[in-house]
Amino acid sequence: MQVLVLSSTYQPLYTCGVERAIRLMYLGKAVSVKDSEQLIRSPSVVIPVPMAIRLLVKAVFVRYHEQARPTRQAVMRRDQHTCQYCGAHNNLTIDHLVPRARGGKDTWENLVTACVECNNRKGDRKPEAVGMHLMRQPKAPRPLEISQDLWSKLIGW
Repeated sequence: MQVLVLSSTYQPLYTCGVERAIRLMYLGKAVSVKDSEQLIRSPSVVIPVPMAIRLLVKAVFVRYHEQARPTRQAVMRRDQHTCQYCGAHNNLTIDHLVPRARGGKDTWENLVTACVECNNRKGDRKPEAVGMHLMRQPKAPRPLEISQDLWSKLIGW
């Protein structure tokens, strides 16, 4: 689970893990802005799991080198649930531009959303070899884009 980290002026900065968020709160460097219904229990303490925390310190180190993993859901969201070859919105899968059988990795730049028909048509080849073209080049989202996505889920408080 990811926790949204806000600046002292409530600007979204980045996301971090629950453990780091609780550590920042315990050290007095952050306060919880919104808690989830989940609880973390120890023999002496029960702590609600934060969904968003606000930093109390002015100097903020934003770790831009950390990047979210390209999960299936994240790739689909980045591509707006649209096949990047034909624009379809049904029967979507994840396609490797450079197939895994040819050394392709699970990276943001190598994964795109594709419908089953386009994915089968491309098969174990590169898109250029089959005459298929992407609607837009895949790229990794900026850390702030990830935070703003999580921020939009929390707007309802």
